[in-house]
Amino acid sequence: MSGPMLRWIMRTAALLIVATLAGGEVAPAVAASSKSLPIDEDLRVNADVLKVSMHVQKPNRIWDFRFGEYVVVSSKSGVTETTTTDKPLGLVEHSRTQQKFSFVMQGAGPATAKVKAAQNVEVDAFRDVEVSPGVHVGVEPSSGVMDNLVASIAIDGEAPRQWTLLLNVNRSVAGIAEQAGASWLTDGAREILITPLTSEGPSRSVFDLPGRGYEFSDEGKAIGAVQYSAGGVLGLNKNVVYLRRDVEPQRKLLLAAAMTVIMQVKLNAAAE
Repeated sequence: MSGPMLRWIMRTAALLIVATLAGGEVAPAVAASSKSLPIDEDLRVNADVLKVSMHVQKPNRIWDFRFGEYVVVSSKSGVTETTTTDKPLGLVEHSRTQQKFSFVMQGAGPATAKVKAAQNVEVDAFRDVEVSPGVHVGVEPSSGVMDNLVASIAIDGEAPRQWTLLLNVNRSVAGIAEQAGASWLTDGAREILITPLTSEGPSRSVFDLPGRGYEFSDEGKAIGAVQYSAGGVLGLNKNVVYLRRDVEPQRKLLLAAAMTVIMQVKLNAAAE
């Protein structure tokens, strides 16, 4: 089976999973596969736990994320642009894909968060080799896929401020496995660290995927977390948000917007 064909099958399967889950309730068997993340215990005790709902993604829009008092009130998704170049000897092909999107998120108060984001995906892949007439063999890249997210988040209202979200990830095809690098949320003076979380315990099979998410820490104190995958085979849209109750409203809105960006790019990755 050729490399492109394998990637197409994986992308199609991921899209079917997302579409199935987004269109209705999660079956009991799927819900039972949910795996909780090892978030900071103090955060777990003092946080509001918000389940994320999603409606069908409309053309040229991001997913309609809603959790607690937070909702995406408008959005725009740009055209995906891909450029391809050959590396020396022409055996390896380097591709770079960029997806831009923006949205406005409303919280409990009058303030809104305006977000502009760009997801940049880079991958090196060996070209398919024709071993016999009509039969091609492809090799997936051993180095994985570099998936970098850059987003600006402007909070209006009483204290206008712009934050920058940086998320650096090395992942496999369709985001089945990943390793996050240095990631943070900063306004130039203050930095909120973003740490990857993975559910604990051994996998029972190749389809028993771990739950995944990120924890947000401000000066060593966990203030929020997002679980973007519940694990198992069909956990792509079982998202959960944790927001610490004693965090000020505008900071909560900032965290909610940053978590929404992350959930969107994870669904983009699954649908490649």
